[in-house]
Amino acid sequence: MKKLVLKINGSIWLKPAIYCLISLLIAILVVYIDMNLEDFIDKHIPTYFVTSVDLAQIILGTISAAIVTMTTITFSTIMVVLTTYTSQFSPRILKGFVTKSSTMRVLGVFLGGFIYSILSLLFMRKAEIDNDVIAATVGVFVAFVCLAFFAYFIQNVATSIQVSNLIKELTIDALKSIEREKDALTKFRNKTVEEELSPPQGYSKVKEITGNSYGYVQLIDYPSLFSYAKEKNFVIEVNQYIGHYVTNKSKLLTIYYNDLDQDLDLKVSDYVTIGDERTSIQDIEFCMIKMVEIALRAISPGINDPNTAIDCIRFLRTPLLEALRNGGRYLVFYDEEDKRRLVKKKESTEQLLYTTFYQISHYGRQDISILLALLDTLIEVAENSSHKIKIEVKTFADYVIKKFDQEVLEELDRKKLTSKLEDLEMILGN
Repeated sequence: MKKLVLKINGSIWLKPAIYCLISLLIAILVVYIDMNLEDFIDKHIPTYFVTSVDLAQIILGTISAAIVTMTTITFSTIMVVLTTYTSQFSPRILKGFVTKSSTMRVLGVFLGGFIYSILSLLFMRKAEIDNDVIAATVGVFVAFVCLAFFAYFIQNVATSIQVSNLIKELTIDALKSIEREKDALTKFRNKTVEEELSPPQGYSKVKEITGNSYGYVQLIDYPSLFSYAKEKNFVIEVNQYIGHYVTNKSKLLTIYYNDLDQDLDLKVSDYVTIGDERTSIQDIEFCMIKMVEIALRAISPGINDPNTAIDCIRFLRTPLLEALRNGGRYLVFYDEEDKRRLVKKKESTEQLLYTTFYQISHYGRQDISILLALLDTLIEVAENSSHKIKIEVKTFADYVIKKFDQEVLEELDRKKLTSKLEDLEMILGN
């Protein structure tokens, strides 16, 4: 099911195809009414809603040309937005705009409107229809709908291209990914484990399952793996993180079992989806990396916009805090008999902090505003986390400060920096 969701989310033409199909059905219905239900039109349709065939041909032809023009402008605008996203923000967020429901909806309405107009025009023939028709009136209504969606699209583009709105959308996307993981956890008995796990007891055989392709781990179907392990009386360990790059030699799963003759009919592609690029469905780290890339582009010498980078760092607080609350090195799933069935590896607090901030701390090592924003975020995370995470946050804060170019600091800068460190020490003491 999750594979299907991934394909649907990555499909550009699904929603436009649905709108085109609806328009095709409407065109067939209207043509049928015009050709076969003359009495119905005369009795139930007001005269100002019907036109002659000649006038209908003119109106539908004009509407078709207008919709093609709007569609062309829409495509051109999309290309401009994609170019802006690539040059100003990050190429990783291109797919988000292209597959955005609002973008696909507008494109679908335009394509559907053109299909209706051109099909209706095809059947507007005096030789076959000798009565007034409603096709032109419906066409005018379609044109108004297209015009409304065109205005909506322009407003949507103007909003989407604003960096503040983009950062907020990426934050929401990250929180949704975290929420999906939380929802999955509530369906099964599970426990977060901090220490290294020992191999499960009572199993004499071990088999390592490798991948059959190379690419990024996009999805892992944990519920199905759990059900399979429970049915076969196995213990399955997932050896890869979501978002990691693997080859056909990479160890994906480790299966513990007993019966030497037992059929290990597990087809890894049914449970682990590997693709050419990372996705944000389960990949929390990737969601935050997209925000990090906007910050990196903002502090690059060619753009030099530290305030945008600071906004990214501030918005990273919420998803980072939520991700750290899940905590642990492993997530262990148990069956009703309290037997271990599935083990999922998790990113450690140190790794999550490092992946999120190490590039920003490197490229912003000469900008005190970036350093102070990083410390503010770390203080916020520490203040709302357990004592163990507070210690790791303090360790990472020391790492960030050591990377900073101390020679650029003036007396007031050092005073501000000392104040932040005192705040962090106070939180650690509490």
